[in-house]
Amino acid sequence: MLKPYFHLMRRPGAGAFFAAGILGRMPISMIGLGIVILIARESGSYGLAGAVSGVAVIAGALTGPIQGRLVDRFGQRGLILIGSVACTVGLAGLLVAVRAGAATWVLYVLSFVAGGTRPQVGSFVRARWTHLLGRGRALQTAFALEAVGDEVVFIVGPVLVTTLATQASPYAALSAAGVLGLAGGIWLAMLRASDPPGRGKSNGAEQAPLPWLSIMLLSLIGLGLGATLGGAEVITVAFTTEKGKAGLAGVVLAIWAFGSLLAGLWYGSVHWRAPVERRLLLGTIALAITLAPLPWVNSIPLLGVVLFCCGMTIAPTMVAVTACVEEWVPPERLTEAITWTVTGILLGVAPGNAAAGHAVDIWGPSNAYWVPFGVGIACAIVAAISTTFARPKERFAHN
Repeated sequence: MLKPYFHLMRRPGAGAFFAAGILGRMPISMIGLGIVILIARESGSYGLAGAVSGVAVIAGALTGPIQGRLVDRFGQRGLILIGSVACTVGLAGLLVAVRAGAATWVLYVLSFVAGGTRPQVGSFVRARWTHLLGRGRALQTAFALEAVGDEVVFIVGPVLVTTLATQASPYAALSAAGVLGLAGGIWLAMLRASDPPGRGKSNGAEQAPLPWLSIMLLSLIGLGLGATLGGAEVITVAFTTEKGKAGLAGVVLAIWAFGSLLAGLWYGSVHWRAPVERRLLLGTIALAITLAPLPWVNSIPLLGVVLFCCGMTIAPTMVAVTACVEEWVPPERLTEAITWTVTGILLGVAPGNAAAGHAVDIWGPSNAYWVPFGVGIACAIVAAISTTFARPKERFAHN
């Protein structure tokens, strides 16, 4: 199962930018959860905590395509360096504002700054793989590896945040997120050999048409996946807190991510015969099915088991979305299209955080799990529409 990944790591520079990408992505799994824990503890409101956390994610989603366009024109190095520093400064300001009891709008502004300036490291690393490998099966294996990398981030990050929050302070948890992101960003920016060159001004090749309806539907599925992840994160924190085991939230979320990691490794090692559309549809259906038992879970160990099963559907579904993009868009627009789907995932986390936080305040943690389940059903419906009625007629060859 691991043989294809060993081949990838033998490529010049691949191991370095993959590792730097892991470190640079750590804030993705730490900032949102860290904000939730900090503000919920200081204010007592999960609704406010989810909203402030969601603002950071919305900001990142809105600036993602802008960052992608700038990187395509000027290269990654400068934007990564500036963004990493600005994100760290924004997080520091947020910590000071919470400590000082600042007005809610100040928290929103600083959260927007931190989230909006955070470099889109996941998209940048995927662009480096595209630059290194070209299109084909090896690139799909690399995308699966990146999905596994995402899960590593979501295993380590929540555990680190909750450990620091409970053993030291929530302020230390957010500080660690800023430091790790800054270190990873600087490291990735220094790896200039693997940085795709900027294209300068637009040229004719960049004007190849995109199948916008298909891309928007795939991004909508990504939005649903993000909402499921964000909502389950907030609810799980509330659930473990209600059970008197707040420190186990990160462990439970790590179990969820570990299930996705295992499934992602397996998925990327298989030479699939089924078309990508069928894989995407089956993945979203499986996600909805595994989310269904969550409202009836009444213990933390059982929650870990159910979330592990849910996690087994996450990475394969995400990789299937990327595989659809690879087949449906012209080669010269591939990175841009991937950025849109990643933006969809990021944009979905915010309403998931906010909706789940308010559901917890109104219904309690267990019943709040109906929110991600409903989103999972919606993902399956959109996947059925996009893969049946909205897939483009033109396909692009793979070697």
